[in-house]
Amino acid sequence: MPTLTLVTSVFLSKAEALAVLEEALEAPWNIDDPSDVTLPLDQGVVLSIEIPKFGEDLPLTLDLHHAEESVLREVAAKGTRTLETTLGWSIHEIPRGEVG
Repeated sequence: MPTLTLVTSVFLSKAEALAVLEEALEAPWNIDDPSDVTLPLDQGVVLSIEIPKFGEDLPLTLDLHHAEESVLREVAAKGTRTLETTLGWSIHEIPRGEVG
């Protein structure tokens, strides 16, 4: 499934990030799998949070997933604008050559 990875300018724990993102994006937590809480976004896009491994001090990274790249990019652009406008975050896509 295609994935788009966005790196933010903030340093938050996963729990803090989920709370902030839930409110800003108006997306309730999906806790079907309590070990991998996600946020459902528009058009079936799913947002998950990448957790730094080994105690690395890295900015919050968001992974967005959807079967169709065009839908993924549309919803990612809308979410990015929302977070930049409402929270003042800077957000940049991590290039992967091709999404997916």
